[in-house]
Amino acid sequence: MYQPEHYRVEDVTQMHALMRARPFAAFISHGSNGLYATHLPTVLKDEGAYGVVECHLARANPHWKELAEGNEALMIFQGAEGYITPNWYPSKTLHGKVVPTWNYAVVHAYGRPEVMQDKEWLRRHVSRTHCSAGAKRTAAVDGHRCAG
Repeated sequence: MYQPEHYRVEDVTQMHALMRARPFAAFISHGSNGLYATHLPTVLKDEGAYGVVECHLARANPHWKELAEGNEALMIFQGAEGYITPNWYPSKTLHGKVVPTWNYAVVHAYGRPEVMQDKEWLRRHVSRTHCSAGAKRTAAVDGHRCAG
């Protein structure tokens, strides 16, 4: 993605804040059948230097089979965005040399997906996804309550 240097954010804490605030991501990978994209909810875990993103693809979704090839993948987390009219720039009245733009916040997270087959992992992940999505603390998923 083209990104002018003066807009680049390298602060992992800021990137994680956006990823947690807007956890519904576009998951894109390339495999033997070409490009594949799936939109899905995620859970960000504080592991390693950049964290680990967990997500779940339905068994019926063929995208998960492509991930077993071990190719690099991309998750796009989209934050706030909006059109900026040239009328907002004070310099428009001075010289008129202004153009419209689009401001946005986005995180591109790259990595190599790992396919999990363990049913207990899946149960924990679905429960974490449910709880992090704002479920009431008393709501149960498969008999487990959200922590906290």
